Amino acid sequence: MSVSHQIRRAHKWLTLFSAIQLLLWLSSGVYMVVMDIDFIHGDSLVVQKNEPINTETLTLTLDEVLARYPEASQLSLFAVHGVTYYRLTVEGKTLLLNAITGQVPTLLTQTQAMASAQSYYLGEVLPTSATLYLDEPPAEISPRLLPLWQVNFSPLNTSLYLNASTGALVSKRHDYWRLFDIMWMLHIMDYDTRNDIHNPLLSIMALLALLTALAGIALTYISFRAAPISADNLDDKLVSANNKEGK
Repeated sequence: MSVSHQIRRAHKWLTLFSAIQLLLWLSSGVYMVVMDIDFIHGDSLVVQKNEPINTETLTLTLDEVLARYPEASQLSLFAVHGVTYYRLTVEGKTLLLNAITGQVPTLLTQTQAMASAQSYYLGEVLPTSATLYLDEPPAEISPRLLPLWQVNFSPLNTSLYLNASTGALVSKRHDYWRLFDIMWMLHIMDYDTRNDIHNPLLSIMALLALLTALAGIALTYISFRAAPISADNLDDKLVSANNKEGK
């Protein structure tokens, strides 16, 4: 068996195993490149709020927070819908404190969550539903952000995720984002967490794709190296073939 035949056979089998994934890489890559990433993030669906903080109105001071929680870390101050909060990490968990009352905020009601979502949403339609997630959120949102309110709007099947205690906008999801997420999963071949770009399956398929390309390049080189058949030689071969058939 000649070398060219061995390469041609290897290329055939490599193509058989890698062709589908190559097509998935191409189609998913095209979608991710063509779509505007700001639209995918849902930035055009909501108003971006940056509320100022008036420290003079705070009843609970920073010193009082540190005295109450001396082991606290990563302390920050932020405002949502006119209410100021302290955010701090205590024993690895995030804790919120109302900077006026000094109390841990209670969870928003469904009516409050829908009103908060409406204040962020740029569309003119009203929310269609709202669901409170204390555990096991939808796969499209990280569990570390719990507790969350999911407030849904009909255009693009949009979901706004709000902090269940403050009503702050945490994330946005819609059908184009969900399709983008599927394309990303197919592209990196991580069908579980969808964030591991160093998984073994991707490495194996990338190696197969490389070998397929190299085999194709080798076959192209061999085909150009092959001696061309002249018209005279072709006529002689045809005559010889016809004589053999006549016998």
